[in-house]
Amino acid sequence: MSRGLSFLLWTVVFLLLLVGLDQLLVRVPASHPAHVAVATFYRDLRSRLIDLAGETLVAQPPARPAKPVPPAPGPAPASAEKAIKTPHPGPSQPSTTIATPAKPKPASPRAEPSPRYLYADDRSELHFADTLAEIPEPYRDKARRFAD
Repeated sequence: MSRGLSFLLWTVVFLLLLVGLDQLLVRVPASHPAHVAVATFYRDLRSRLIDLAGETLVAQPPARPAKPVPPAPGPAPASAEKAIKTPHPGPSQPSTTIATPAKPKPASPRAEPSPRYLYADDRSELHFADTLAEIPEPYRDKARRFAD
């Protein structure tokens, strides 16, 4: 009987220590950088665990698709390309225009990927090519199709 009572007492003491540590990290304002880091980490972990427990304990109704929001009246927002090309001078830097790379053509979903080729040069270095025309003439006969 005393062993069971002792086990119960130490379990209660341990749980009280955990609750005290929890409240210390959640409610006490942190002033030391280490305390700030630990408290921030613990609050994030605690909120994620509570959210996770809430999702498993409470049956959530299936989400309905969001209704499209009508566009706001007024001028249309600038495109990303225009925003990139627009010079924004910094406090000590001269204004420069950033060039955007050419957009690759989107592949159609049913299109078969073009075969790639693999070849080795005189120094036995491996190279990849998208077409046979990209492979230098002396190495074309030894080029192999590369399976993706």
